[in-house]
Amino acid sequence: MKKILLVLISLVTFGNLSASPKDQYEIPNVPLYSLDLERKTLYQELNQIPEEDLVILNFTSSDCPPCKEEVPNLLEYSKKWNGSHPKTKLHLWIVFVGDDPNSVSKLANELGIKKQASLYFDSLQTSMRILEFPGTPTTIVVNKKKVLFKEYGYNEENWSKMISILENRK
Repeated sequence: MKKILLVLISLVTFGNLSASPKDQYEIPNVPLYSLDLERKTLYQELNQIPEEDLVILNFTSSDCPPCKEEVPNLLEYSKKWNGSHPKTKLHLWIVFVGDDPNSVSKLANELGIKKQASLYFDSLQTSMRILEFPGTPTTIVVNKKKVLFKEYGYNEENWSKMISILENRK
């Protein structure tokens, strides 16, 4: 009986060591629109990013108070990261869910984010259905189409988890 238990424990331990983290899966492709009204896809955009780089996808909306708190912190963090990590760039993509180009432009101007992040919009909220998140803000960190982090809501715990995952990718 002890031998069987020992074998089972070894298998479970070895399986856990060799398995990739549970939340590392390939992100599904979603349609996005640029402020120039050009239809893009997530894969099309990710294929332009060097393999070593990381992307923060922040799904936000113009009528979301926590989003308006999170976006400036994401801007500040990505600027700090890119100033101190010359080999790995951190790209910030902000996707406005349920918004149109006018509301996106207005909020982008208010928050001063037009030049510091790539801006997209998803008026039909397709990203919510395909990526299976309940609302905004939702933040996903991606490397080579692999999801490293995904959380709904902006709070201290989620922010700390995301920063920890990013800092461990140095």
